[in-house]
Amino acid sequence: MRIGVETIEGILDLTQAFDIYQHMKHVSDPISFGFLQVLVEMGYASAQTVEKIFEDQWVRSKVEKLRLTEELKFDVPISRPSKIIAIGRNYAEHVKELKHDMPDELCFFSKAPTAMIPHEADIVIPEWVEGQVDYEAELGLIIGKNAYCVPADDALMYLAGYTIVNDVTARSMQKKDLLKQNPWFRSKSLDTFCPVGPYMVPVDAIEDPQKLDIQLSVNGQVKQKANTKLMMFKIPEIITEISKFMTLNPGDIIATGTPAGVGSIQHGDKIEITISGLGTLRNGVIRR
Repeated sequence: MRIGVETIEGILDLTQAFDIYQHMKHVSDPISFGFLQVLVEMGYASAQTVEKIFEDQWVRSKVEKLRLTEELKFDVPISRPSKIIAIGRNYAEHVKELKHDMPDELCFFSKAPTAMIPHEADIVIPEWVEGQVDYEAELGLIIGKNAYCVPADDALMYLAGYTIVNDVTARSMQKKDLLKQNPWFRSKSLDTFCPVGPYMVPVDAIEDPQKLDIQLSVNGQVKQKANTKLMMFKIPEIITEISKFMTLNPGDIIATGTPAGVGSIQHGDKIEITISGLGTLRNGVIRR
């Protein structure tokens, strides 16, 4: 497993580049970054760090060998988050379409990390799941260091980067659980119900995360279109509020809520979510 970095020169092998960098700097106890999770946990997940490595003369001299030219298979950007926290009812128009009351405080819940799948993998709807299953395009936050009771002014300092999340939801199941006053954890956590990717974009590579366009299409037809400026609870407030109740660990993912336009998915659908600066997350849908 290797970490690839998409640059204007193509996709370069960061794992090998960092090995070269450490060797030429005579690092006595070198670190191997085979997984982005480790990069995040060690505090090296920044655009500045990556640029420093690839600007080194020894690394530059071997850049042709570092270019990944074979067919690439994506993995999830973060391999083992201790938790995935998702925000509900964070876009006013989405609250209206669900006919819910406007929230007066942050509403958050969890998804099982085992629900994650990468870019270009299939969302699998089990045959036994009845009723509607919905897509939900969301900006994802990736935590970079332990965060507990974080002040809002410092909140962005605790982020490693951003990604795209599809908060797939067994909607009919969720509604039944709500009627019974049960948690809706299961309707959010079926295997494959959390596509994440295709990349983690370092936090210092995005100028303003509250000015990002979000668009989701199903089979080429646009279903959701909004901007993160429309969030009712902004990113610093989200991190501050969640960290009052639990420690956020490096690699944890926060899905910041979905805009209006949520709808159902069916067998054979192709879903694409694009967030400006973060790429496009693509997944198919199968029922079996």
